[in-house]
Amino acid sequence: MSIRYGVTIPRLVLAGGTGVYLGIQPFGYIGLITTVFTDPASLLAVPGALLSGALIGCLVAYLSRHRIKPKLDRTQRYRIAAILGALTLPGYLFVAHFPGAHGDGAGNRWVIGFALCCGVAAMVVYYQRRKRQTLARHARRLAQQQATQQPATP
Repeated sequence: MSIRYGVTIPRLVLAGGTGVYLGIQPFGYIGLITTVFTDPASLLAVPGALLSGALIGCLVAYLSRHRIKPKLDRTQRYRIAAILGALTLPGYLFVAHFPGAHGDGAGNRWVIGFALCCGVAAMVVYYQRRKRQTLARHARRLAQQQATQQPATP
C-alpha cells in the first residue's frame, strides 16, 4: 500500500522500529555501566550478547540484501552488520539495569518516552528523505523532457 512520495506503511513502521531500537541504546549502555558497580555477576551476559548481536546482524544483512545497499560486497555487508549488531545488542539487553527502570519508576518513563520520540523522529526523517528523492527525480525528468522538446536555434 503506497502513499505519497512512494512512502509505504511497512517501511514507515520499520523506520519507527529502528528509531525506537536505537533510542534505547544510550539507556542500555548507562545500565551496562551501572551494572559494573551494582551487580558485576550480570556482566557474564556481555560475551553472549556480543555473539548474539553479531549473529543477528548477519541475519539482518542476509534478509535485507536487496534493500540496504544492494551493490555492497557480500563479505563487507556481513562484516558491517556483525559489528553493528555486536555494538547494539548489549545496550538493548542492559536497559533493564538503568537506574529507576524497575516497575513504574521515573527512569522507566524516561526510557520509554525517549525511545518513542526517537521512533517518531526516524519516521519523519524517512518521510522527508523519500519526499526529497521523489521531488528531485521528478525535477530531473521534467528538465530532460524540456531539453528534448526545445527546438534547435539557428
